[in-house]
Amino acid sequence: MGPPKPRRGYALAAACIAAALASAAAFTINAPPAFVSNGLTKPTSITNLQQPVKSSTSLSMAATLEDTATTTTSIEDYVASRGGNLPIKKILIANNGMAATKAMLSMRQWAYMELGDEKAIQFVAMATPEDLRANAEFVRLADSFVEVPAGKNSNNYANVDVITKIAQEQGVDAVWPGWGHASENPKLPSTLNAMGIKFIGPPGPVMAVLGDKIAANILAQTAKVPSIPWSGSYGGPDDGPLQANLNAEGTIPEDIFEQATCRNVEEAVEAAKKIGYENGIMIKASEGGGGKGIRFVDNEDDLRNAYVQVSNEVVGSPIFLMQLCKNARHIEVQIVGDEHGNAVALNGRDCSTQRRFQKIFEEGPPVIVPDETFTEMERAAQRLTQSIGYVGAGTVEYLYNADTNTYFFLELNPRLQVEHPVTEGITGVNMPATQLQVVMGIPLSNIPQVRQLYGKEDIYGTSPIDFLEENYQHIDSHVIAARITAENPDEGFKPTSGSIERIKFQSTSSVWGYFSVGANGGIHEFADSQFGHLFAKGATREEARKALVLALKEIEVRGEIRTTVEYLVQLLETKEFKENTIDTSWLDGIIREKSVQVETPPHDVVTAAAIFKAFQHVQSETEEVLESFRKGQVSTGGIPGINSFDVEIAFEDTKYPFHVERTASDIYSLTLNGNTMDVRVTTTAEGALVANFGGETHRIFGMEEPLGLRLVLDGVTILMPTLYDPSELRTDVTGKVVRYLQDNGADVASGEPYVEVEAMKMIMPIKATESGKITHNLSPGSVISAGDLLASLALKDPSKVKKIVEFEGVLDVEATVVDIDGVEAVNGILSGFKGDPEAAAAAAFEGVTDIEAASAIASEAVEEFIRVESMFDDKLLDDVVRDMTKANAESLDTVISLNLAHQKLGMRSKLILAMIRQVETFPERFGVDKIPDDLLSTIESLSSLKSKAYGEITLAASSLVAESKVPSFEIRLDELRSQLVDPDTDAVKLSKSASLTAGVDLITSLFSDEDEKVRVAAVEVYVRRVYRAYRIIDINVEEVDGKLTCEWSFSFADVAESESVVRHGVLSVIPGIDSLESNLPGILDFYGAKFDSDESSTQGTGGPVNVLHIASMEGDITADISGIESTFAAQKQKLNMLGIRTISVASPQSKKSPVYLSFPHCYDYKDDPIRRNMRPTFHHLLELGRLNENFDLERIDSINKNVQVYIGSEKTARPTRGGPPQVLFVRGISHTPGIVTKGGARRALLQGLDELERAQSNSKVNDQSSSRIFLSSLPELEGSTPDSVAETFDEIMDVLKSKLATRLLKLRVDEIEVKVRLASTGEDGKPVVQPVRLVASSMEGEWLKTSAYLEKPDPVTGVTREFCILGGGEDAVCFLDPYGTSNIIQTKRAIARRVGSTYAYDFLGLLEVGLIGEWDSYISDLGETSVTMPAGIFSSQELLENEDGDLVPGSRPIGTNKVGMVAWLVTMKTPEYPEGRDVVFIANDVTVQSGSFGVDEDDTYFKASKFARERGLPRVYIACNAGARIGLVDELKPKFKIKFYDEDSPAKGFEYLYLTDEDYKALPEGSVIAKQVPEGWAITDIVGTNHGIGVENLRGSGMIAGETSRAYDESFTLSYVTGRSVGIGAYLVRLGQRIIQMKQGPMILTGFSALNKLLGREVYTSQDQLGGPQIMVPNGVTHETVEDDQAGVMSILQWLSFVPKKVGDVPAARQCADPVDRAVEWRPTPTPYDPRLMCSGTPDQAGFFDKGSYKEYLAGWGKSVVVGRARLGGLPMGVINVETRLVEQIVPADPADVNSREAILPQAGQVLFPDSSYKTAQAIRDFNKEGIPCMIFANWRGFSGGSRDMAGGVFKFGAVVFFG
Repeated sequence: MGPPKPRRGYALAAACIAAALASAAAFTINAPPAFVSNGLTKPTSITNLQQPVKSSTSLSMAATLEDTATTTTSIEDYVASRGGNLPIKKILIANNGMAATKAMLSMRQWAYMELGDEKAIQFVAMATPEDLRANAEFVRLADSFVEVPAGKNSNNYANVDVITKIAQEQGVDAVWPGWGHASENPKLPSTLNAMGIKFIGPPGPVMAVLGDKIAANILAQTAKVPSIPWSGSYGGPDDGPLQANLNAEGTIPEDIFEQATCRNVEEAVEAAKKIGYENGIMIKASEGGGGKGIRFVDNEDDLRNAYVQVSNEVVGSPIFLMQLCKNARHIEVQIVGDEHGNAVALNGRDCSTQRRFQKIFEEGPPVIVPDETFTEMERAAQRLTQSIGYVGAGTVEYLYNADTNTYFFLELNPRLQVEHPVTEGITGVNMPATQLQVVMGIPLSNIPQVRQLYGKEDIYGTSPIDFLEENYQHIDSHVIAARITAENPDEGFKPTSGSIERIKFQSTSSVWGYFSVGANGGIHEFADSQFGHLFAKGATREEARKALVLALKEIEVRGEIRTTVEYLVQLLETKEFKENTIDTSWLDGIIREKSVQVETPPHDVVTAAAIFKAFQHVQSETEEVLESFRKGQVSTGGIPGINSFDVEIAFEDTKYPFHVERTASDIYSLTLNGNTMDVRVTTTAEGALVANFGGETHRIFGMEEPLGLRLVLDGVTILMPTLYDPSELRTDVTGKVVRYLQDNGADVASGEPYVEVEAMKMIMPIKATESGKITHNLSPGSVISAGDLLASLALKDPSKVKKIVEFEGVLDVEATVVDIDGVEAVNGILSGFKGDPEAAAAAAFEGVTDIEAASAIASEAVEEFIRVESMFDDKLLDDVVRDMTKANAESLDTVISLNLAHQKLGMRSKLILAMIRQVETFPERFGVDKIPDDLLSTIESLSSLKSKAYGEITLAASSLVAESKVPSFEIRLDELRSQLVDPDTDAVKLSKSASLTAGVDLITSLFSDEDEKVRVAAVEVYVRRVYRAYRIIDINVEEVDGKLTCEWSFSFADVAESESVVRHGVLSVIPGIDSLESNLPGILDFYGAKFDSDESSTQGTGGPVNVLHIASMEGDITADISGIESTFAAQKQKLNMLGIRTISVASPQSKKSPVYLSFPHCYDYKDDPIRRNMRPTFHHLLELGRLNENFDLERIDSINKNVQVYIGSEKTARPTRGGPPQVLFVRGISHTPGIVTKGGARRALLQGLDELERAQSNSKVNDQSSSRIFLSSLPELEGSTPDSVAETFDEIMDVLKSKLATRLLKLRVDEIEVKVRLASTGEDGKPVVQPVRLVASSMEGEWLKTSAYLEKPDPVTGVTREFCILGGGEDAVCFLDPYGTSNIIQTKRAIARRVGSTYAYDFLGLLEVGLIGEWDSYISDLGETSVTMPAGIFSSQELLENEDGDLVPGSRPIGTNKVGMVAWLVTMKTPEYPEGRDVVFIANDVTVQSGSFGVDEDDTYFKASKFARERGLPRVYIACNAGARIGLVDELKPKFKIKFYDEDSPAKGFEYLYLTDEDYKALPEGSVIAKQVPEGWAITDIVGTNHGIGVENLRGSGMIAGETSRAYDESFTLSYVTGRSVGIGAYLVRLGQRIIQMKQGPMILTGFSALNKLLGREVYTSQDQLGGPQIMVPNGVTHETVEDDQAGVMSILQWLSFVPKKVGDVPAARQCADPVDRAVEWRPTPTPYDPRLMCSGTPDQAGFFDKGSYKEYLAGWGKSVVVGRARLGGLPMGVINVETRLVEQIVPADPADVNSREAILPQAGQVLFPDSSYKTAQAIRDFNKEGIPCMIFANWRGFSGGSRDMAGGVFKFGAVVFFG
């Protein structure tokens, strides 16, 4: 029994009574005149108590008395005063749901209104586990409850033994049975009477007589009440109606009762024959009710089947037959009898609106019956009940024919009915309270409400009332009630069960209602389907109907169940109901014909369903990702699907495939067949969706059910079934299987019932949807849930199955676009939602009038972009997500938001670029001189982003910031103008000034200056600057025909004057480009007249040599390029005659750089796109002609105006995988002479690398492209010789390679060229420039190997025709190189880069560079000049096989190896061994068959490792491979054929693979093993002919694995993992123990894509999740991680520095600046400390070991122990230290297991755990193998001995420490 509930005084406005008072007002208090005109009630003084209440307590308790009790009266006093004899103070409510709820509230209202104490009566409830789980309202209302057995009602509410036992144990005074369950079981009142407990209802014997429908009919016809023909109409006197002939006990004799009963099907058939099938027959269970145990039939076959159904629904009940009374109305009379022989008729009800004999609407009074006739019906009911001493409330039911004004007795219900509030509403009599007063012995005439109904002035009087003679007051109001049931009107009103989230209903002055469940409650499968009742009152029937319609439209029930609410509205609006012409068959006819349906435009339904599913998808996907984060998983693969996904809607046999994009958190963009609509979706407090589409706002609620989507659109419920297999027969109800109607394997027809199931205490058939042979899936008695498979069909005609077609048109819904402001659009895109970046950026600044506001908008956008991207920049995604989830553990939605934004980086980048372009316009737009500094600072911070993905942004930001730092256009122009007019200015010097770099473009704006001196000086300086690298012979500027014109002669400065060709140039300034056509002839005439035609003609074989420049001061020259070309074409003959090689057109731009176009002779004087916006001589100076020969060039933006960047795609006729090889060319000119100094060279190279960095961020540049830098230095160097310059270049490159190696590798720099010009003297004694080309190239294999060349240019073209190697003397080799395409080495480099590694041979160069860096650091630390780096510090010899198969040192051309494994014997002079030491390096060549291990590779590895081991040399393995090789016999693939079991159905499988006889015999013998079959030869084994592509590789894998293990035992082994290491490759590095892993160098056994295929879903997104550092560091496999290969090489060298030269040697001591005898200043603290500081010290306190020598290894594993290597007095030492602080061991979640969680295991300091024990043993063993001393700073408390760690192996691994 549940605990008693606390008293809730209604004086304190308790919910229950407040609700009752408020809702009672619908009938009495403060009601409209129509409600009170009957004079029964009038307004009282308690109207101020009215207040809105929730639906769960909106229960009407009948009328309120005028004289409200103001003082408390005891129940004893009240009973005594009213003539009663038994005060009742405690009642057991033997019911649940609606009945229990209504009873308690009604009686409590009466107690408060009459006694002033709502707690005068205590209520004990019975509650099943299902009721408790469903949060049933009646349990809450009771003072206490007793839990009763679960399941069907025979276990609980219908179980008399359970009820009486509880009643006795709880000491109750009475039991209220309600309706249904045990309310009509005579055993209950009889048993209670024997116990001395009152039954609130009729005595047992009376109930037995009247409560049984059979007995009641016999009594009625005995009392001459008209009865319809039935099974008891025969067998009486003269075979007439049976007569009661009551016995001494007052009951009908058994033999008479039996004659009216049909005990079996055959008796029913005989009775039906007597009654006749003409009007139809009703089969009824006498103990049934509420629509149960009743069926209609009109033929014998149906009768036989229906009899079984009725007998199953009401087990054990007698069954009788009755003729259907057609066109009948169901009229009821409400009676109450007391213990004193009185019986009152409290008017009645019309319950004719029935479905399957279950009432839907009830109304009163029954206005269809004339008053005189209804009075007769009332009197007959009273006489019937009085005659047998009926006590309590009951209902006499009649069938009434309005056409004939006749009525027939139907039955007498000896209980209260669920619709009794209709009677309460029209009479003002509280029915449950009246029942209570009757059972307390109070006469009916003493009950105040009854007296008031009969118009007695003294309602508290005791004067008698003759109820058979006196009439009650006239009823002048009308009440219509509607039952709210959990049924599906679309499926024949099938019951549904499930949870209820919310019931929204507000009582009004016209309508009230009550519900048996509250919020978060539910309807379980054993409950009655009715859970609510609404009552509408009006002065007339029509007023009541309208009020009920409005109330039903407002009600909202949300949950898993279906309701009839919308359908009821449609019924109330029918013509028949309005005109009251219905009968009991009316609704069944409507359902059968489906003439009443709730219509909603289908495309509105589809759109709403798409919106709901989209919203649900976002919620579910978000929750799924959140849950994975909660478990510690870091996969973000599910995040993109939150914002972009597909939704498919199926409705009315049509599929609607929508694509959905979220454009904001609350905006969904739905696209169907290319048509898009935007919908803003918001949620209400109760969880409904509010969406605006089609120009209207819609309210949407939906629920996914097993059979489909139940959608509620604007209050209308639509079921959208899931596409299903018609051969599957599934249930749509929850309950149990009663019986199958056909044998297993029998035929069943479409529409024929195939199974009966029990749901909501009702037996119902389920029909087959198609025809075919049935196979049962369950057995009778099986419990089922909606959606379960009941049976399968072998379809009789599969072609008859409905086909689902895909919608192809346009939805009949107005397409809408949600208007959002610009800032909102910007924020949406920055959050990762779809949008138009350009439009959003423009809209954000629309209407902004001040620069402060505009700057704020731009700054916020940029800051948000940086905030998000800085978290991801240059980091592993898994690490980022892991850190995010930990930092936002309480707000994981933030992690999703950040990742959603980052995953849309492309779109967000476009937005930021668009914002930057908007910022560029700020000065002009807002009339300011410059962009605000704060905004510039914010934009400049974009440059801090490192990843390639941000390249375009960083370039744009850098450009904007650089331009903003330059003085304004006007200031610079004024400064330049003042220089030009200054008489002290030397035009020649000014033209060569380095400060004029930007001015050369600016100066064109002065060509039209008002001051003639400025114009003339500007043109001269411009020409001299542009032609600085040439020898200008003469120059003249003058006005010619009103046009400023410059003429000059020049020749190439690097060609001796005696050999050079004199060239001529003319520059003419014209007003605008539109005047070009008219001015060009005159310009050419001037050209021809000025220069001798002979001189101007073509010279030699180089073609024309002269140039023509035109400066157009106005107009857009790019607007009509074809027009300009046409103008030149018209003068082509003259241009050729004048020898014009190139025409350059320049157009100054206001406040911007000029626009340049070039029209070369070689292009037939058409525009050359590659030269656009390029100064006229750049093409020659940058030697672009050499590039054009072998590359297709595409220019991309650069920052420096003297630098140009090109993407070069190799010209090739053959198709190449992934497109043609790509080269990134950075080419620039320099006006400063310092390029040959170390500082100048470093600056120049850094500028080139900066440009490369930006360029490689361009999306057009692939990750394998080669990079080449070219710099042309224009100043002539004096006092230098080619040899000295070359020597300086060698030194500079050594330094730069060492200092910038990381960037050079990252940017894939394969060649650096510097062209310098040395001032020299020609053979003729005249000055000449000697060009020298300095090259550092990796093109031939060695990394950036330096060389120098003397150039010999062509006198006519100026293009170098020969490059002669410097230092070769007379025999120097000279060649012409047009920039060759990729050679084999470049191709291999690209392959290696593709997998994220470095070409194997390039590691030699990295080792050399790293060794130089090591020496530099060593010398710097010593701070002495006496120690210098020795010469020849690095050399290598490749280990090659000799004739005997042994490896010996040798050499071969790089790139010629055919085996994917290479090895070298490397000699290095290190600070420890300045005389040199040997190390063997072994490396996979990933460019040979992906670096896979074949037999040859295994042999090479084995021999190289053995070579090192036998000589005691350290052995380093550089791993980058694809695992063991497995191949296919390619020649077999096109030949095999398949023998299917069924050619027409391949899905059934195949028998074997075979070859035709011809193909089999054509194969080499032994290629396959086969047996002969009719088709040819069935293949059993494939052998192949190529060795090394099959299982033979397994032998080699075992061999090299064993060798590696032995090498670890006998020598020093170290592995470096770069790119990837797979399978045997991964095992090798592990067997070698010591591992350095590159950040992007996973060690894996199986690739992530293969695992995804195996798992059947996208679980892993990268190899790093399987074997990246985030896995291999915490598990102790990886000792150290590095960022890139250069860092990897440095780590290799550092580790080797601790290792002796050979096995067994004493470790070499390194000279150290840190005195060995100094004090150890750092001291441990009493509290936990970082033990690393003991070894390394701090900046202020020296540690134990040499300063800067300590390096930790295995840092991420076994954290309670710290291991590393260091030097003490220069001597290498191994170090083991103890962590004193609490640390954590993290076991990551497995993405493949959705239930896997990250485990964080705390580990106390100074304790050895399993992992740290193993780590300690590993370190001791490694130090021992390396031959270095081991120092242990022991500070342990012991081993962890807890059960977890013992199970984890602490005992096992702890033991390893002692023999490790």
